Amino acid sequence: MLMKVLIFGPSGAGKTYLSKELRKLGLNSVDTDLIGPLSAWFYGDKKVEYQENADKDWLDNHSFLWNKEFLKQYLIENSDVYLFGASGNVLDMLDLFDKVYYLDVPDEVQDVRLQHESRENPMGNTQFQRKNAIKWGYELRNKAKDMGIEFIDATESPEEIYKRLNAG
Repeated sequence: MLMKVLIFGPSGAGKTYLSKELRKLGLNSVDTDLIGPLSAWFYGDKKVEYQENADKDWLDNHSFLWNKEFLKQYLIENSDVYLFGASGNVLDMLDLFDKVYYLDVPDEVQDVRLQHESRENPMGNTQFQRKNAIKWGYELRNKAKDMGIEFIDATESPEEIYKRLNAG
């Protein structure tokens, strides 16, 4: 059965890693950061470049957003896909998917992952960014819980998560 699945969670949850590992296991999994035109940082309605050492003022006044019209078209063209990602407006995109999961990561694991040398995403380069990502993760977790979204434990192995996705 063709499925459009979204797995979202905060920075450092392991979305990029899992999308790569699950692809190796045969799942058509895609890291949304690799879908160029899907997302961008905005200051109001103006696209801007992310500052790798973004501080509180910068992050409070800028948003990382997905383009819903682009995502709709992408999902039409890719009818069987597992997307891994998040954005400031990710909860506005849920209606485009057949199934949605929240990738839940303990705060202490998230903090370690945000500092890992293999990490390609610059979010988490500073102590403030890590604390901010953990705070956002807490807020996102609570919203997902309130919405009844099914949780995936981000500390499980890719193989365990693969089995779970195939069962669900």
